[in-house]
Amino acid sequence: MISRHTPTLVSTSACFLGIALCGVFNSEVYAQVAKKSQKPAMFTTEVERCIVPASQHHRVNHLVLRAILNVESRLNPKAVGKNDNGTLDVGIGQMNSIHFKELAKHGIGVDQLKDACVGTYVAAWHLSKMIAKHGNTWFGIAAYHSATPYFNNRYQILLRNEMVKSGSMEGKLQPVPSLRPGPNAARTTARAKTPSQSATVVASSPSLVMDATQ
Repeated sequence: MISRHTPTLVSTSACFLGIALCGVFNSEVYAQVAKKSQKPAMFTTEVERCIVPASQHHRVNHLVLRAILNVESRLNPKAVGKNDNGTLDVGIGQMNSIHFKELAKHGIGVDQLKDACVGTYVAAWHLSKMIAKHGNTWFGIAAYHSATPYFNNRYQILLRNEMVKSGSMEGKLQPVPSLRPGPNAARTTARAKTPSQSATVVASSPSLVMDATQ
């Protein structure tokens, strides 16, 4: 079930759960929020401490969010990637520089994206936006990376494989298509254009997009 809320960076009811922190960036505050959350056993590292509170605030599944962060940066908050088109991907969620202008309106700069908690909240916010736009499906999730069918389908496979390896999803590992579309790309694209399969995870996990009450 998708939550029909509009993703925002700052909570209207509790500033400490939004990214802007009422204009003050302090990773210790994020850590305090994370400590109050009941984290699954999987979330044991320092860089993972804000995945659960960020997913709760932006109403996305914490297992899906963790898989995205792992695929994007292997949970490295300092990661910086340079793309062929001249853009940059920064932080644990590899936020692309095309979003920098919008983030700057909320007081978030490049250096702050390299903070594990800030980067995690930004990633959860972006994921929530993509699901709201494209639907509560694997296509909607993979739109975090790209809405182009071929690359979206490839990212779906990367995420599902990551979740299978972590034990948060049942299934078998699938071969990952090349970054460069080949002669079979049309078949892959056709499959990605009809993303009817919901993002089902193991029964013990919450729904993909959590209601505010969860």
